[in-house]
Amino acid sequence: MNGKEPAIVLENITKRYARDSRAALQNVSMQIADGDRVGIIGANGSGKTTLMRIIMNFIRPDEGIVKVCGSENLEQGRAAIGFIPERQQGMENFTPRELLTTAARMLNMPRAQIADRVNELLLYAEITDAADNLLASFSKGMSQRVQICLAIIHNPSILLLDEAMSGLDPGGQKTVRDLLLKLNKQTLLYASHNLEEIETFCDKVVILHEGEIAERLSLAELQQEVNQFDVANAALPLISKALPEAFETLRQRDGQSRVRFIASSATLHSLLNALSDAGFTVSRLRSKSVLEDIYHRSSARSGVT
Repeated sequence: MNGKEPAIVLENITKRYARDSRAALQNVSMQIADGDRVGIIGANGSGKTTLMRIIMNFIRPDEGIVKVCGSENLEQGRAAIGFIPERQQGMENFTPRELLTTAARMLNMPRAQIADRVNELLLYAEITDAADNLLASFSKGMSQRVQICLAIIHNPSILLLDEAMSGLDPGGQKTVRDLLLKLNKQTLLYASHNLEEIETFCDKVVILHEGEIAERLSLAELQQEVNQFDVANAALPLISKALPEAFETLRQRDGQSRVRFIASSATLHSLLNALSDAGFTVSRLRSKSVLEDIYHRSSARSGVT
């Protein structure tokens, strides 16, 4: 942490809503160091958005302590945070320039600097030509670009993203992804159920299930993939010899075996070449990230589909 206070500290956070018998969050604790990039994943209703709202001080926890940059004064801590929500309503009758200028004034930026900062962000988000158009005419992707600009206008040290790419078409996702990838200096807390996004932006992952932390993972330790394919039973000794780790035989039928194993791309490529050279044909080859495998296994254990 380079001697700095953690960016965010959560200690035994519990939050219940009157309409629900189950707690939205139950004894959630985590420490996010300065510079960490943490993904929060979980199904709808797992507590991701509630966690974000508590950090932003939009709602209060029933129990527990929240600190931002070492302070329990979350209104003060919000000065260090930029927040990018899934959607923001009530801005349709304003232009990007109006919104950014108003946000800068509310954040007490020096008036002499506001116009330059607004123009800088319009250029960064490639919306200069639409700067004076109402947001009502914008696509979801264009609106989300404005949200990013609003979140970073005060150069925050912490960014919170809550399903920031939900509802975007592929083109909109790419544009927003490219903008976010330029923001590589902030501490990041990214809530999403899109595992590809998490793997793109984060180096650590917390899996939430029904308001509790189910897993804590480091993506640096998950660089391999889960592979599965069908091959003749006679190939199993060759697979056993070629793989440094054990493999799992999922089923055997009509002289064929379905095998599953975790390996790097290089190891998989070497194995497929060895099987081909030995005259074996591989079918139904599938690969997925270890993170995806852990997430779905956790969901299956919990009865989530």
